[in-house]
Amino acid sequence: MVSLKVCSLGSINLDFTIQTHSLPTAGNTVGGGHFNTFPGGKGANVALATKKMGVDTTLLGAVGNDDFANEALVLLKKSGVDLSNLVIFDDVSTGIAFINVDESGENQIAVASGANANFFPEHIGAIDSDGIITQFEIPLETIFKAIKDYKGFVAINPSPVLDGLDKLLPYASVIIVNEGEYQAYAETLSSYTGLLAVTKGAEGAVLFKNKITVASIKPPQMKAIDTTGAGDCFAAALSISLMEGKSYEEALEFACAAGALVTQKVGTQPAMPSRPEIEKLSSTF
Repeated sequence: MVSLKVCSLGSINLDFTIQTHSLPTAGNTVGGGHFNTFPGGKGANVALATKKMGVDTTLLGAVGNDDFANEALVLLKKSGVDLSNLVIFDDVSTGIAFINVDESGENQIAVASGANANFFPEHIGAIDSDGIITQFEIPLETIFKAIKDYKGFVAINPSPVLDGLDKLLPYASVIIVNEGEYQAYAETLSSYTGLLAVTKGAEGAVLFKNKITVASIKPPQMKAIDTTGAGDCFAAALSISLMEGKSYEEALEFACAAGALVTQKVGTQPAMPSRPEIEKLSSTF
């Protein structure tokens, strides 16, 4: 295994999760739910995922000076993720997310960005790592500042869908999207010829380069309990695999296995698998 240092650049949230038999429709209430709080946020999720894969990991992001931050950072601290460069705001709350998960594992998510939305370019210094993995839950100008002169590997998961991806494309080593995001970014990605991963949920994922399929994986069928965070873990695993020099097919197998394992537990960060767990499942593909 190649020794790597990776920087996860992104959001930090505390997730408030309710499990119900079905997702509520507009104007209706679904009762009988089970409630939990879990650490979350795409940046934090990726940081924990890469750390559990055995990679030296730094998280760059922002939190408030509040109790939510203590809960949001607990698993990251326990795992040994480097949090020494986090920005802590006294006048802005830590980001929070309200997540409803149904019996099939599907979810609805509403986010109050808090400190994440106030994480600006001036908060970014020199980044000492072999790679950056980032998403769109922080200001895009902050991401641009971080990657425009960066010489290492850059993975961009442009989620949620926002305008501005076109400005970042020249700096990307890989773009990672789900099917819905792929359709939403169709015009922007029409001119992109770099490495592009498209996830398809239980149907696996496809990796394109120069608009040609270079790998396609359909994982074993597994009943999902909670799909929250599966995409974040996939992005982490694919990025690390590519940085380690795995073939496209091997990297996609590893990433699909990682994402599938997350769906087997409730909660995002508590569900992040270890490298041995991922390798064991990927060997069955």
